[in-house]
Amino acid sequence: MADETQDKKILVTGATGFIGSKLVHRLHELGYKVRTFGRSSGLASQFAGLDIEHYGGDITNPEQVSSAVQNCDIVFHLAGLVSYKKRDIQRQFGVNVLGTRNVLEAAQKARVKRIIHTSSVAAIGIPPAGQLGTEDLEYNLLGKGLNYCDSKYEAELQVRHFFQEGVPVLMLNPGIIFGEGDTHPHHHAIFESMSKGNLFGVPPGGIPFSDINDVVDAHINAMTMGRLGERYVLVSANLSFRDAALVFCKQMGTKPPAFEYPGVLLVAAGSICENILPNLPKWSLGSLVISKPINLPLTRQQTWLSQYKIFFSSQKAIEELNFHQTPFAETVSRTAPYYLGVQRSKLNNKVASSINV
Repeated sequence: MADETQDKKILVTGATGFIGSKLVHRLHELGYKVRTFGRSSGLASQFAGLDIEHYGGDITNPEQVSSAVQNCDIVFHLAGLVSYKKRDIQRQFGVNVLGTRNVLEAAQKARVKRIIHTSSVAAIGIPPAGQLGTEDLEYNLLGKGLNYCDSKYEAELQVRHFFQEGVPVLMLNPGIIFGEGDTHPHHHAIFESMSKGNLFGVPPGGIPFSDINDVVDAHINAMTMGRLGERYVLVSANLSFRDAALVFCKQMGTKPPAFEYPGVLLVAAGSICENILPNLPKWSLGSLVISKPINLPLTRQQTWLSQYKIFFSSQKAIEELNFHQTPFAETVSRTAPYYLGVQRSKLNNKVASSINV
């Protein structure tokens, strides 16, 4: 493999993120010359000992992005801000939309051979009730106040525009990703709650889950497979929150949640957690004194989405990217030791968003 890859240089933006870090290690193992791009001035500690380049810069800075893209054959664009908080909307559009445009403009000028843009099923929308969505679904979330979904959709519009101008780019759209190396506090909290059997209820909707290994494999395959200008859903399993909880509880021998929370109650709770609790003045109840803002990692956008069964077909990716779907029970069984073994004190569980630029 090294003979085939030694002359190819690959840039990975968002390399320190969940997918990016796994992808960089895989590319290095396969013998590619890898360059990472991010805000740090030096190579990230997770890549210590690897013979790779690093370019420091901000994805919203066109000149810094252009410098990083120079002399690269393939670009994996994974940099993005994942947040469902309305306060992050300005930064989110800067990173997700303008950052994507900067990468595509730089790649166009540098005549990069292929760009793989990592998007999300959030950019596609919500399928009709009872149906599996496909890549052809017309986005239907504008005006709903869902800034993450809107920003990923706007980023895809940038991709489509540059493809029309001849830029060789395709899009990959994973769902909610589980796997080793994940530092998302919500995902660790899910495993912890399920292992203790203290989750009393679940939302009425459902989400598409993606195994990190399936997602990384698809990124590798996309270097030589897939049609330019197309997007590919990378979903390993579609499960309602109730069915997902049953899988967890069967694996861990705990009691499953007893009921589903009404959607309207969830949305109200999300709004209160995001808009009211952080702004409460100092107050006391007997000996209990609350003098700091109450910041709970729950938002209106998250709870609004949790009402819907957002299920997608990955048939296109199976046929054209040789996408493999790991059963959800296998993902849970394999990753549970990781999620339950990581000390939550090591996680930044005070922040409901994560940024990898």
